[in-house]
Amino acid sequence: MSKVQSVWSKADKFLSLSRKLIVNTFTVIVLIVITFTIIGGISSFFTSEEKIETDGKILWFKPIGVVVDSSIDSTPSFDALVIGGTTVKQHELGDLIKVLNSAAKDENLSAVYLNVSELGMYYSSAFEIANAVKNIRDSGKEVIAYAETYGNTSYLISSQASKVMINEYGMVNAVGFSRKREFYKDLYENINLNFNIFVAGDFKSGPEPFTRNSMSDEDKLAWNDFANPLWLKMTSMMESGRDLPIGTMQKYGDTLWEMTIENPETAEIALELDLVDMVVTREELRQWMFEKFPNEENDKNKFPDSISIYKYLSTIEDVESDSQNKIAIVNVEGTIVTGEAAYNVAGSDTIVKNIRNAIKDDSVKALVLRVNSPGGDVWASELITNALSEFKSSGRPIVTSMGDIAASGGVWVTTLSDEILAKEETITGSIGVYGIIPTLDGIYEWAGIQVDGVSSTKAGEWDERLPMPEYVTQSIQASVDNIYDKFVSKVSDNRGMSYREVLSIAGGRIWSGEKALKLGLVDKIGDLDDAIKSAASFADLDDYKVVTYSKEMDPFEKLLSELIDNFGGKLKLSNEARVFSRIVNSQYKFINPDKKINTAIYCFECEYFNTK
Repeated sequence: MSKVQSVWSKADKFLSLSRKLIVNTFTVIVLIVITFTIIGGISSFFTSEEKIETDGKILWFKPIGVVVDSSIDSTPSFDALVIGGTTVKQHELGDLIKVLNSAAKDENLSAVYLNVSELGMYYSSAFEIANAVKNIRDSGKEVIAYAETYGNTSYLISSQASKVMINEYGMVNAVGFSRKREFYKDLYENINLNFNIFVAGDFKSGPEPFTRNSMSDEDKLAWNDFANPLWLKMTSMMESGRDLPIGTMQKYGDTLWEMTIENPETAEIALELDLVDMVVTREELRQWMFEKFPNEENDKNKFPDSISIYKYLSTIEDVESDSQNKIAIVNVEGTIVTGEAAYNVAGSDTIVKNIRNAIKDDSVKALVLRVNSPGGDVWASELITNALSEFKSSGRPIVTSMGDIAASGGVWVTTLSDEILAKEETITGSIGVYGIIPTLDGIYEWAGIQVDGVSSTKAGEWDERLPMPEYVTQSIQASVDNIYDKFVSKVSDNRGMSYREVLSIAGGRIWSGEKALKLGLVDKIGDLDDAIKSAASFADLDDYKVVTYSKEMDPFEKLLSELIDNFGGKLKLSNEARVFSRIVNSQYKFINPDKKINTAIYCFECEYFNTK
């Protein structure tokens, strides 16, 4: 008995010591952050605001991260806290365009340096940035583009520069779009894991990896109908920007492998074809820029005097309206799920809260719903729609602005709009529904495990460890069909089209914004500013100011963000633990074991686009 007590006593001491260590360590870290915050606040109080000079400087336009409509601050992820995973830097499209448009008119700036090779974005954003760069070049200001490797979007933008440079070990990899998916049907059959798939819509190809070994003809058709016109538009702008013959980029993509057999120097190939103007090392780039734009210190080992994107942004004065009338912008950005919004996650709780804030504010005369989402969960989409219905019942208009992508659930939430605007390159449509339910009966049978028992009702008999009975299969398919019927009806009512008309262009098929306009799924081609003007027109407003509702971080979230940003703390884990932590931290759990039925209106067609 004494041995048992001794073991428990040691365990208790160990746990107590561990608890104290964790609590004390966290307390110390919190106190350090608070101390530095207070010191920083006091020092900023006594420090005069630095005046930012732009005269004779180069705008250093090198954003690293991703382009978003609205950046979202959120609690640091498990990955960031434990292993120091980097937080994705978000750059708001509106800010980037504002900087470039201002640079085109700024006579103080001597030039613009452009490197967007580490900036992730969808196509419509890329076209908008490319047009802004073209505007700078057309204004007479020099734009110098450089990259180690150019992909589709980065070359589209850089091709509009005055001079395009590439590293000697670089490559122009603007070779079009490809879409490859992994198909797991045979794998699941081999391991006896059964997936029960329920689909409404012939083109709803999201579940195909579970049901097929190859891409369906319907999926190929939908993909090619979207991608081919987009590639033609992109190559046309690239060739125009570089003054190349029509068809140059298509020929380049078709013959690149053969050309590299004879000449493995891909940068030299790009130079020979006039895709770029110069092949340089980083050192040669610095020397070239020093000769053309010498810095104040006349130090050839330094780049020219420059100003960063966000410092330059702070010099741009916005004209603030003193109007009492407001037009509210509510963003639906990322995969639509229940819960709070985060980067690339359109949490319905946050979005509904933002809509509710607009409802309660009588000075809000109209609402612009900015959608940049591939879809998501039906329930979460409906929660957002219900809140929008309450706003609209107050007699105030709703105008939707579709961004890069507004598909599936991203269409569902627009179905109360008085008007819908999209960009020509917007990915939209995918009006379809599917459900996925895995069952373990095959694995249990292989392992020799039997499941048996009793149930007080017929509805409670079946669970995922047993084969799915026919009456359950029929019931779930009926549910999916019913949701699809509601989806088509919602779009039909909103668009003033017959049910049959919408059904003929639904089926889970994706469309470009340009095609969606012809089909009647959207009203106009336009950007966010156009949508704001349209909302003002619907509300009969001559004067107004625009307010954007976004997620507010609580004090604890802000504290953790400060901790990660300022101290970059991390714990050392084994490679195995790192892999496990990334799995734990996954934000996209469409197959949720806690749910009996996983029904999604999600644009999987949009998830697998390879922009090279």
